[in-house]
Amino acid sequence: MRPDTTTRRARVWWLAPTSVILMVATMSILLTAAISDDRFRALWNTPKSVTGHVLVLMFCGALALAVGASAVGALRPVRLPAQRWPNLRPEAIALLCRASSLLVGLTVLGYLGFGLLMARAGIGWAQIAGASGYSGSAPIKTVVGTIPGVTTMTQFGIAAVIVSSVVLAQQNSRAELLKIVAVVGMSVPRAFIFAERLAVLELVVPIAVVACYRVAETPRMRSLVRIVPVVALPAVIVIFSVFEYFRSWEFYRGTGRSFWQFSFERVAGYYATAVNNGYLELNHLNVAGREPLTTLEFLWDAPGVRQLGLYDQLAGNFPGRNGVVTDADYVAMLTHYGNPEFNNATGFSIPYLDYGTAGGLLFFLIAGVIAGLLYRAFREGSPVGLLLYPLFFVGLIELPRYMHWTQGRSLPSWVALGVVALLVTRADRRWRTTRRDDVQEPVAVLS
Repeated sequence: MRPDTTTRRARVWWLAPTSVILMVATMSILLTAAISDDRFRALWNTPKSVTGHVLVLMFCGALALAVGASAVGALRPVRLPAQRWPNLRPEAIALLCRASSLLVGLTVLGYLGFGLLMARAGIGWAQIAGASGYSGSAPIKTVVGTIPGVTTMTQFGIAAVIVSSVVLAQQNSRAELLKIVAVVGMSVPRAFIFAERLAVLELVVPIAVVACYRVAETPRMRSLVRIVPVVALPAVIVIFSVFEYFRSWEFYRGTGRSFWQFSFERVAGYYATAVNNGYLELNHLNVAGREPLTTLEFLWDAPGVRQLGLYDQLAGNFPGRNGVVTDADYVAMLTHYGNPEFNNATGFSIPYLDYGTAGGLLFFLIAGVIAGLLYRAFREGSPVGLLLYPLFFVGLIELPRYMHWTQGRSLPSWVALGVVALLVTRADRRWRTTRRDDVQEPVAVLS
Protein backbone atom coordinates (compact mmCIF):
# COMPACT_ATOMS: atom_id res chain seq x y z
CA MET A 1 0.00 0.00 0.00
CA ARG A 2 1.31 3.44 -0.91
CA PRO A 3 1.83 5.85 2.01
CA ASP A 4 -0.88 8.47 2.40
CA THR A 5 0.94 11.66 1.46
CA THR A 6 -2.19 13.78 2.02
CA THR A 7 -1.83 13.46 5.79
CA ARG A 8 1.52 15.26 5.54
CA ARG A 9 0.34 17.82 3.03
CA ALA A 10 0.20 21.44 4.16
CA ARG A 11 0.75 20.65 7.83
CA VAL A 12 2.21 23.82 9.36
CA TRP A 13 2.98 23.30 13.03
CA TRP A 14 2.71 26.94 14.11
CA LEU A 15 -0.76 27.36 12.63
CA ALA A 16 -2.18 24.70 14.95
CA PRO A 17 -3.96 26.27 17.96
CA THR A 18 -2.19 24.00 20.45
CA SER A 19 1.24 25.03 19.20
CA VAL A 20 0.62 28.76 18.96
CA ILE A 21 -1.09 29.12 22.33
CA LEU A 22 1.65 27.22 24.20
CA MET A 23 4.29 29.23 22.37
CA VAL A 24 2.85 32.69 23.13
CA ALA A 25 1.82 31.78 26.68
CA THR A 26 5.24 30.40 27.57
CA MET A 27 7.07 33.39 26.11
CA SER A 28 4.89 36.06 27.74
CA ILE A 29 4.52 34.44 31.16
CA LEU A 30 8.18 33.44 31.46
CA LEU A 31 9.21 36.92 30.33
CA THR A 32 7.11 38.48 33.08
CA ALA A 33 8.37 36.03 35.70
CA ALA A 34 12.02 36.68 34.78
CA ILE A 35 11.91 40.48 35.10
CA SER A 36 12.47 41.86 38.57
CA ASP A 37 10.48 44.57 40.31
CA ASP A 38 13.41 46.97 39.96
CA ARG A 39 13.50 46.47 36.19
CA PHE A 40 9.73 46.89 35.95
CA ARG A 41 10.02 50.25 37.69
CA ALA A 42 13.08 51.37 35.73
CA LEU A 43 11.84 50.36 32.27
CA TRP A 44 8.09 50.93 32.48
CA ASN A 45 7.54 53.06 35.57
CA THR A 46 5.32 50.51 37.29
CA PRO A 47 5.89 48.10 40.16
CA LYS A 48 5.79 44.39 39.49
CA SER A 49 2.76 43.15 41.42
CA VAL A 50 1.91 39.81 39.82
CA THR A 51 2.60 36.79 42.01
CA GLY A 52 3.93 33.38 41.07
CA HIS A 53 0.61 31.81 42.02
CA VAL A 54 -1.30 33.96 39.53
CA LEU A 55 1.29 33.33 36.80
CA VAL A 56 0.75 29.59 37.28
CA LEU A 57 -3.02 30.14 37.16
CA MET A 58 -2.66 32.02 33.87
CA PHE A 59 -0.54 29.25 32.40
CA CYS A 60 -3.17 26.72 33.50
CA GLY A 61 -5.64 28.68 31.37
CA ALA A 62 -3.29 28.31 28.40
CA LEU A 63 -3.02 24.58 29.09
CA ALA A 64 -6.81 24.29 29.20
CA LEU A 65 -6.96 26.00 25.80
CA ALA A 66 -4.37 23.59 24.43
CA VAL A 67 -6.13 20.55 25.90
CA GLY A 68 -9.45 21.57 24.35
CA ALA A 69 -7.88 22.03 20.92
CA SER A 70 -5.92 18.77 21.17
CA ALA A 71 -9.03 16.83 22.19
CA VAL A 72 -10.72 17.83 18.94
CA GLY A 73 -7.71 16.69 16.95
CA ALA A 74 -7.81 13.31 18.68
CA LEU A 75 -11.45 12.62 17.81
CA ARG A 76 -10.83 11.84 14.15
CA PRO A 77 -8.17 12.47 11.49
CA VAL A 78 -8.41 15.50 9.24
CA ARG A 79 -10.14 14.80 5.92
CA LEU A 80 -8.01 16.85 3.58
CA PRO A 81 -9.48 17.90 0.23
CA ALA A 82 -8.80 15.49 -2.62
CA GLN A 83 -7.68 18.38 -4.81
CA ARG A 84 -5.52 21.40 -4.09
CA TRP A 85 -6.60 23.20 -0.93
CA PRO A 86 -9.03 24.94 -0.44
CA ASN A 87 -10.77 23.10 -3.34
CA LEU A 88 -13.69 25.52 -3.70
CA ARG A 89 -16.18 25.28 -6.55
CA PRO A 90 -16.52 28.12 -9.08
CA GLU A 91 -19.94 29.05 -7.66
CA ALA A 92 -18.43 29.49 -4.20
CA ILE A 93 -15.60 31.61 -5.60
CA ALA A 94 -18.08 33.86 -7.40
CA LEU A 95 -20.06 34.33 -4.20
CA LEU A 96 -16.89 35.12 -2.23
CA CYS A 97 -15.83 37.70 -4.82
CA ARG A 98 -19.16 39.50 -4.52
CA ALA A 99 -18.92 39.36 -0.72
CA SER A 100 -15.41 40.82 -0.69
CA SER A 101 -16.50 43.70 -2.95
CA LEU A 102 -19.35 44.52 -0.59
CA LEU A 103 -17.07 44.32 2.46
CA VAL A 104 -14.44 46.55 0.88
CA GLY A 105 -17.14 49.08 0.03
CA LEU A 106 -18.36 49.11 3.64
CA THR A 107 -14.78 49.50 4.86
CA VAL A 108 -14.23 52.52 2.58
CA LEU A 109 -17.42 54.11 3.94
CA GLY A 110 -16.06 53.69 7.46
CA TYR A 111 -12.80 55.40 6.57
CA LEU A 112 -14.68 58.19 4.80
CA GLY A 113 -16.58 58.70 8.06
CA PHE A 114 -13.30 59.19 9.93
CA GLY A 115 -12.10 61.54 7.19
CA LEU A 116 -15.25 63.62 7.58
CA LEU A 117 -14.80 63.80 11.34
CA MET A 118 -11.16 64.88 10.99
CA ALA A 119 -12.11 67.58 8.49
CA ARG A 120 -14.92 68.82 10.74
CA ALA A 121 -12.53 68.95 13.72
CA GLY A 122 -10.00 70.93 11.68
CA ILE A 123 -7.25 68.34 12.08
CA GLY A 124 -4.14 69.46 10.22
CA TRP A 125 -0.55 68.32 9.83
CA ALA A 126 0.44 69.80 13.18
CA GLN A 127 -2.12 67.68 14.99
CA ILE A 128 -1.20 64.60 12.97
CA ALA A 129 2.46 65.06 13.87
CA GLY A 130 1.48 65.00 17.54
CA ALA A 131 -0.84 62.04 17.09
CA SER A 132 0.96 59.95 19.67
CA GLY A 133 -0.49 61.94 22.53
CA TYR A 134 2.94 62.24 24.14
CA SER A 135 3.14 65.92 23.29
CA GLY A 136 0.50 66.71 25.89
CA SER A 137 -2.33 67.05 23.38
CA ALA A 138 -5.25 64.67 23.35
CA PRO A 139 -5.03 61.75 20.90
CA ILE A 140 -6.70 62.56 17.59
CA LYS A 141 -9.18 59.71 17.92
CA THR A 142 -10.42 61.23 21.18
CA VAL A 143 -10.75 64.65 19.56
CA VAL A 144 -12.62 63.57 16.43
CA GLY A 145 -14.82 60.93 18.07
CA THR A 146 -16.85 58.44 16.04
CA ILE A 147 -20.05 58.17 14.03
CA PRO A 148 -21.92 55.19 15.53
CA GLY A 149 -22.65 52.60 12.88
CA VAL A 150 -20.46 54.34 10.27
CA THR A 151 -16.87 54.50 11.53
CA THR A 152 -17.38 51.02 12.97
CA MET A 153 -17.52 49.78 9.37
CA THR A 154 -13.74 50.13 9.10
CA GLN A 155 -13.66 46.81 10.96
CA PHE A 156 -15.24 45.06 7.98
CA GLY A 157 -11.76 45.34 6.50
CA ILE A 158 -10.67 42.24 8.42
CA ALA A 159 -13.46 40.19 6.87
CA ALA A 160 -12.71 41.67 3.45
CA VAL A 161 -9.05 40.63 3.41
CA ILE A 162 -9.87 37.15 4.72
CA VAL A 163 -12.46 36.55 1.99
CA SER A 164 -10.11 37.88 -0.70
CA SER A 165 -7.23 35.78 0.65
CA VAL A 166 -9.33 32.61 0.45
CA VAL A 167 -10.19 33.43 -3.17
CA LEU A 168 -6.50 33.99 -3.97
CA ALA A 169 -5.67 30.67 -2.36
CA GLN A 170 -7.90 29.03 -4.93
CA GLN A 171 -7.00 31.06 -8.02
CA ASN A 172 -5.04 34.09 -9.18
CA SER A 173 -7.14 37.24 -9.16
CA ARG A 174 -5.80 40.73 -9.71
CA ALA A 175 -9.08 42.21 -8.47
CA GLU A 176 -8.88 40.40 -5.12
CA LEU A 177 -5.21 41.33 -4.73
CA LEU A 178 -6.05 45.00 -5.32
CA LYS A 179 -8.82 44.79 -2.70
CA ILE A 180 -6.33 43.51 -0.13
CA VAL A 181 -3.79 46.21 -1.01
CA ALA A 182 -6.47 48.90 -0.73
CA VAL A 183 -7.73 47.78 2.69
CA VAL A 184 -4.23 47.33 4.14
CA GLY A 185 -3.18 50.65 2.62
CA MET A 186 -6.04 52.47 4.35
CA SER A 187 -5.10 50.90 7.67
CA VAL A 188 -1.52 52.21 7.71
CA PRO A 189 -2.33 55.93 8.17
CA ARG A 190 -5.03 54.91 10.64
CA ALA A 191 -2.44 52.98 12.65
CA PHE A 192 -0.22 56.06 12.81
CA ILE A 193 -2.79 58.82 13.28
CA PHE A 194 -4.93 56.96 15.82
CA ALA A 195 -1.99 55.05 17.40
CA GLU A 196 -3.65 51.73 16.45
CA ARG A 197 -0.95 49.31 15.37
CA LEU A 198 -3.56 46.61 15.83
CA ALA A 199 -5.38 48.02 12.79
CA VAL A 200 -2.55 46.70 10.61
CA LEU A 201 -1.81 43.55 12.58
CA GLU A 202 -5.37 42.24 12.48
CA LEU A 203 -5.26 42.48 8.68
CA VAL A 204 -1.78 41.14 8.00
CA VAL A 205 -2.02 38.11 10.31
CA PRO A 206 -5.12 36.54 8.71
CA ILE A 207 -3.64 37.10 5.24
CA ALA A 208 -0.46 35.34 6.37
CA VAL A 209 -2.42 32.42 7.84
CA VAL A 210 -4.18 31.69 4.54
CA ALA A 211 -1.14 32.44 2.37
CA CYS A 212 1.27 30.30 4.39
CA TYR A 213 -1.08 27.33 4.46
CA ARG A 214 -1.57 27.61 0.71
CA VAL A 215 2.17 27.96 0.01
CA ALA A 216 2.82 24.89 2.18
CA GLU A 217 0.97 22.87 -0.47
CA THR A 218 4.13 23.24 -2.56
CA PRO A 219 6.78 20.74 -1.34
CA ARG A 220 9.63 23.12 -2.17
CA MET A 221 8.17 25.85 0.06
CA ARG A 222 6.93 23.69 2.94
CA SER A 223 10.18 23.74 4.89
CA LEU A 224 10.40 27.53 4.57
CA VAL A 225 6.86 28.02 5.82
CA ARG A 226 7.61 25.98 8.91
CA ILE A 227 10.27 28.47 10.03
CA VAL A 228 8.11 31.56 9.45
CA PRO A 229 7.96 32.36 13.21
CA VAL A 230 11.75 32.69 13.24
CA VAL A 231 11.49 35.41 10.59
CA ALA A 232 8.17 36.88 11.69
CA LEU A 233 9.24 37.77 15.23
CA PRO A 234 12.13 40.05 14.19
CA ALA A 235 9.95 41.49 11.40
CA VAL A 236 7.22 42.38 13.89
CA ILE A 237 9.78 44.09 16.14
CA VAL A 238 11.11 46.09 13.18
CA ILE A 239 7.62 47.18 12.10
CA PHE A 240 6.75 48.02 15.67
CA SER A 241 9.95 50.04 15.96
CA VAL A 242 9.08 52.09 12.88
CA PHE A 243 5.77 53.11 14.42
CA GLU A 244 7.37 53.68 17.81
CA TYR A 245 10.01 55.93 16.28
CA PHE A 246 7.35 58.42 15.21
CA ARG A 247 5.12 57.81 18.21
CA SER A 248 7.31 57.94 21.32
CA TRP A 249 11.05 57.89 20.58
CA GLU A 250 11.46 61.67 20.60
CA PHE A 251 10.23 61.70 24.21
CA TYR A 252 12.68 58.97 25.31
CA ARG A 253 15.77 59.64 23.21
CA GLY A 254 17.40 61.43 26.13
CA THR A 255 17.44 58.33 28.35
CA GLY A 256 20.85 57.21 27.09
CA ARG A 257 19.57 54.03 25.47
CA SER A 258 19.95 53.27 21.78
CA PHE A 259 16.82 53.32 19.68
CA TRP A 260 16.88 49.55 19.11
CA GLN A 261 17.36 48.83 22.80
CA PHE A 262 14.46 51.15 23.56
CA SER A 263 12.27 49.45 20.93
CA PHE A 264 13.02 45.94 22.20
CA GLU A 265 12.33 46.93 25.80
CA ARG A 266 9.16 48.69 24.67
CA VAL A 267 7.89 45.55 22.93
CA ALA A 268 8.69 43.44 25.98
CA GLY A 269 6.94 46.02 28.13
CA TYR A 270 3.64 45.69 26.30
CA TYR A 271 3.56 41.97 27.13
CA ALA A 272 5.01 42.02 30.64
CA THR A 273 2.87 44.94 31.83
CA ALA A 274 -0.25 43.35 30.28
CA VAL A 275 0.31 40.23 32.38
CA ASN A 276 0.96 42.44 35.42
CA ASN A 277 -2.20 44.47 34.74
CA GLY A 278 -4.18 41.26 34.55
CA TYR A 279 -3.14 40.55 38.11
CA LEU A 280 -4.09 44.08 39.16
CA GLU A 281 -7.57 43.58 37.72
CA LEU A 282 -7.99 40.32 39.57
CA ASN A 283 -6.81 41.92 42.79
CA HIS A 284 -8.58 45.31 42.66
CA LEU A 285 -11.59 45.07 40.32
CA ASN A 286 -12.85 41.63 41.28
CA VAL A 287 -15.62 43.04 43.46
CA ALA A 288 -18.61 41.17 44.84
CA GLY A 289 -21.59 41.00 42.50
CA ARG A 290 -19.52 41.75 39.41
CA GLU A 291 -21.17 40.53 36.19
CA PRO A 292 -19.11 39.18 33.25
CA LEU A 293 -17.78 42.22 31.42
CA THR A 294 -14.78 41.78 29.12
CA THR A 295 -15.67 38.30 27.83
CA LEU A 296 -19.00 39.80 26.68
CA GLU A 297 -17.64 43.19 25.66
CA PHE A 298 -18.91 42.75 22.10
CA LEU A 299 -22.44 42.60 23.53
CA TRP A 300 -22.19 45.54 25.94
CA ASP A 301 -20.52 47.73 23.27
CA ALA A 302 -22.87 46.81 20.42
CA PRO A 303 -24.63 49.76 18.75
CA GLY A 304 -27.74 50.61 20.72
CA VAL A 305 -26.81 48.44 23.71
CA ARG A 306 -24.16 50.87 24.94
CA GLN A 307 -26.65 53.73 24.73
CA LEU A 308 -29.15 51.73 26.81
CA GLY A 309 -26.56 51.13 29.52
CA LEU A 310 -27.63 47.48 29.68
CA TYR A 311 -24.58 46.34 31.64
CA ASP A 312 -25.16 49.02 34.26
CA GLN A 313 -28.77 47.93 34.64
CA LEU A 314 -27.90 44.25 35.01
CA ALA A 315 -24.91 44.65 37.32
CA GLY A 316 -26.49 47.17 39.66
CA ASN A 317 -24.51 48.97 42.38
CA PHE A 318 -21.69 47.34 44.26
CA PRO A 319 -21.26 47.70 48.02
CA GLY A 320 -19.46 50.94 48.81
CA ARG A 321 -19.73 52.17 45.25
CA ASN A 322 -22.03 54.46 43.30
CA GLY A 323 -22.11 52.28 40.17
CA VAL A 324 -20.60 49.40 38.26
CA VAL A 325 -16.99 48.88 37.28
CA THR A 326 -16.21 51.12 34.30
CA ASP A 327 -13.27 52.09 32.11
CA ALA A 328 -12.69 55.00 34.47
CA ASP A 329 -12.17 52.54 37.34
CA TYR A 330 -9.58 50.67 35.28
CA VAL A 331 -7.67 53.86 34.51
CA ALA A 332 -7.83 54.88 38.18
CA MET A 333 -6.48 51.45 39.15
CA LEU A 334 -3.56 51.81 36.73
CA THR A 335 -2.88 55.32 38.01
CA HIS A 336 -2.55 54.05 41.58
CA TYR A 337 -0.95 50.64 41.04
CA GLY A 338 0.50 50.61 37.53
CA ASN A 339 1.12 52.93 34.59
CA PRO A 340 -1.77 54.18 32.38
CA GLU A 341 0.67 54.40 29.47
CA PHE A 342 0.66 50.58 29.40
CA ASN A 343 -3.05 49.92 29.63
CA ASN A 344 -3.55 46.43 28.19
CA ALA A 345 -4.65 43.58 30.44
CA THR A 346 -3.79 40.02 29.45
CA GLY A 347 -6.51 37.73 28.16
CA PHE A 348 -5.10 35.00 30.41
CA SER A 349 -6.74 36.70 33.41
CA ILE A 350 -10.03 37.96 31.94
CA PRO A 351 -12.03 34.70 32.18
CA TYR A 352 -11.04 34.29 35.84
CA LEU A 353 -12.17 37.85 36.52
CA ASP A 354 -15.54 37.26 34.86
CA TYR A 355 -16.30 33.68 35.97
CA GLY A 356 -14.00 32.74 38.84
CA THR A 357 -11.27 30.08 38.84
CA ALA A 358 -13.39 27.06 37.84
CA GLY A 359 -15.48 29.07 35.40
CA GLY A 360 -12.37 30.62 33.87
CA LEU A 361 -10.76 27.24 33.26
CA LEU A 362 -14.01 26.03 31.70
CA PHE A 363 -14.05 29.13 29.47
CA PHE A 364 -10.52 28.37 28.26
CA LEU A 365 -11.40 24.72 27.68
CA ILE A 366 -14.45 25.62 25.57
CA ALA A 367 -12.42 28.21 23.65
CA GLY A 368 -9.85 25.51 22.96
CA VAL A 369 -12.51 23.16 21.61
CA ILE A 370 -13.78 25.94 19.33
CA ALA A 371 -10.21 26.59 18.16
CA GLY A 372 -9.71 22.91 17.40
CA LEU A 373 -12.96 22.63 15.47
CA LEU A 374 -12.24 25.74 13.42
CA TYR A 375 -8.69 24.65 12.64
CA ARG A 376 -9.85 21.22 11.50
CA ALA A 377 -12.52 22.85 9.33
CA PHE A 378 -9.88 25.23 7.97
CA ARG A 379 -7.61 22.38 6.90
CA GLU A 380 -10.53 20.48 5.38
CA GLY A 381 -11.54 23.45 3.25
CA SER A 382 -14.88 23.99 4.98
CA PRO A 383 -16.24 27.55 4.46
CA VAL A 384 -16.68 28.01 8.21
CA GLY A 385 -13.08 27.11 8.96
CA LEU A 386 -11.62 28.94 5.95
CA LEU A 387 -13.29 32.21 6.93
CA LEU A 388 -13.38 32.09 10.74
CA TYR A 389 -10.12 30.42 11.76
CA PRO A 390 -7.82 33.20 10.41
CA LEU A 391 -9.73 35.69 12.59
CA PHE A 392 -9.65 33.34 15.58
CA PHE A 393 -5.89 32.96 15.08
CA VAL A 394 -5.45 36.71 15.64
CA GLY A 395 -7.02 36.26 19.08
CA LEU A 396 -4.68 33.37 19.86
CA ILE A 397 -1.48 35.31 19.23
CA GLU A 398 -2.81 38.45 20.94
CA LEU A 399 -4.15 36.68 24.04
CA PRO A 400 -1.08 37.59 26.15
CA ARG A 401 -1.98 41.30 25.69
CA TYR A 402 -5.81 41.31 25.57
CA MET A 403 -8.81 39.23 24.49
CA HIS A 404 -9.32 40.16 20.84
CA TRP A 405 -12.12 37.63 20.26
CA THR A 406 -14.66 39.42 22.42
CA GLN A 407 -13.85 43.04 21.69
CA GLY A 408 -16.44 45.20 20.00
CA ARG A 409 -13.98 45.90 17.17
CA SER A 410 -14.11 42.20 16.25
CA LEU A 411 -17.90 41.89 16.13
CA PRO A 412 -18.44 43.26 12.57
CA SER A 413 -15.99 40.74 11.15
CA TRP A 414 -17.40 37.81 13.13
CA VAL A 415 -20.90 38.63 11.90
CA ALA A 416 -19.86 39.27 8.30
CA LEU A 417 -17.71 36.15 8.02
CA GLY A 418 -20.39 34.05 9.69
CA VAL A 419 -23.00 35.22 7.20
CA VAL A 420 -20.71 34.63 4.21
CA ALA A 421 -19.78 31.16 5.49
CA LEU A 422 -23.46 30.32 5.90
CA LEU A 423 -24.28 31.47 2.36
CA VAL A 424 -21.41 29.49 0.83
CA THR A 425 -22.33 26.38 2.84
CA ARG A 426 -25.97 26.58 1.76
CA ALA A 427 -24.98 27.06 -1.86
CA ASP A 428 -22.70 24.03 -1.62
CA ARG A 429 -25.49 21.91 -0.14
CA ARG A 430 -27.89 22.93 -2.90
CA TRP A 431 -25.26 22.00 -5.49
CA ARG A 432 -24.71 18.59 -3.88
CA THR A 433 -28.44 17.93 -3.70
CA THR A 434 -28.93 18.88 -7.33
CA ARG A 435 -26.00 16.73 -8.39
CA ARG A 436 -27.33 13.74 -6.44
CA ASP A 437 -30.77 14.12 -7.99
CA ASP A 438 -29.24 14.32 -11.47
CA VAL A 439 -27.26 11.15 -10.89
CA GLN A 440 -30.33 9.26 -9.62
CA GLU A 441 -32.62 10.43 -12.45
CA PRO A 442 -33.61 7.40 -14.61
CA VAL A 443 -32.25 7.33 -18.11
CA ALA A 444 -34.49 6.14 -20.94
CA VAL A 445 -33.04 3.25 -22.91
CA LEU A 446 -34.07 2.58 -26.56
CA SER A 447 -35.09 -0.99 -27.14
